[in-house]
Amino acid sequence: MKMFTVLILCGLLGGCATNKDQVYYETAKSISKDSTMAQTACFAAISDIAKNGDSGAKVGAIALAEKCKNEPIKLEAPKKSWLGF
Repeated sequence: MKMFTVLILCGLLGGCATNKDQVYYETAKSISKDSTMAQTACFAAISDIAKNGDSGAKVGAIALAEKCKNEPIKLEAPKKSWLGF
């Protein structure tokens, strides 16, 4: 009976601890994907301007290419409590 109670408590505590981590990883993955998509769209638009524009538009498109580079967003990992959960 004691062993059964210990196993149930470990399962409950372990399940609660992984929920925050799961949300963190899902959020980080979503932000990374969205950032990559935005950067890809920006470069596609600038390359289209460079292909179809005159020489002045091409120079402007090259100057805009620097603005497409995104700084990675820093997410703070979930904090652990004093019990380690």
